[in-house]
Amino acid sequence: MPQEASTTQPDVRQRGSSASSRSCVPEIAPNVTDCAAREVSAALGQGQAVVVCCERTTESVLAAVGVTYLAHADPCRIRLVAVNEAQPRLGEKVVTLGDDRDGTVVALARRVFAGFEEKCGRSCSRRVVLACAADEPGMPEVVHRYMRLGFSMGKRLYEDVAAPEAIAFASLVQRVSTECEHTRQFVRFVKIPDGTFVSVFEPAENTLPLVGVHFSRRMREDRFVIVDPRHLVAIFHEPEATACAVVGLDEDTAATLASRVNEADEREQLVQALWQRFYRAMELPGRGAASRGYDLQAAWMPKRFWHGLPELNPKP
Repeated sequence: MPQEASTTQPDVRQRGSSASSRSCVPEIAPNVTDCAAREVSAALGQGQAVVVCCERTTESVLAAVGVTYLAHADPCRIRLVAVNEAQPRLGEKVVTLGDDRDGTVVALARRVFAGFEEKCGRSCSRRVVLACAADEPGMPEVVHRYMRLGFSMGKRLYEDVAAPEAIAFASLVQRVSTECEHTRQFVRFVKIPDGTFVSVFEPAENTLPLVGVHFSRRMREDRFVIVDPRHLVAIFHEPEATACAVVGLDEDTAATLASRVNEADEREQLVQALWQRFYRAMELPGRGAASRGYDLQAAWMPKRFWHGLPELNPKP
């Protein structure tokens, strides 16, 4: 069964200890994260370098950063990688963090996030959430280096745009921010007979958990679901709800939900036909792929999204 969260973005804003030096290190009983920290510490004590493998989620990346602090690890001897990208170097010890659905992983992630927000400010902490949604290879290590820099610099971090860590991090933030805007603009819904609005959208980054609030505000009275088969995630909204539920999917469930866009009711088919007719009536004749103006259309409406737009569907 899919795992459901209660908000549209990871809930990692709960405050811990008031002392900033302790807020990123939880005082909890021995658990998955403590075991990982001890394993890291032991490997470092033997002179080995360490690679910590984590999932490509905000909770897992932040918890992995917390593990490096629990182990008192020298940043030069430890790095973070996504599980599916792990390629240990010679003499490097591999430590795998527990599943990000584990309560202790989430608890550590919350403490790290709260400590970083207290140390560096809310603007920087929000950027961390954006960066963690990037599909860019090496994302966990980029976030790790940036947060390490932040814990040492404090609120001066936001103004330091020349540091190599900040430059690499800003690139991730920009990519995700742009893709969030694409998601808000180009999601198209289909109304099925039971009254639910369904959409299938495959963004280049994992943006659905970040834009749920936008759709819940605009469609507050509607029941809808947006499915991302690429990242195996969906957001669900019930009428009058103030937020969307973020749900992780398996491949079969994602395919089943995505197939429901083919169940448009008669009124939906009529609306789509009217929109196609209006769009084609507004076209300038002769503006094909080799004609003037086509490049402008492709720039404002990226071609990778055309398959989900009724107005650009070649079938009337």
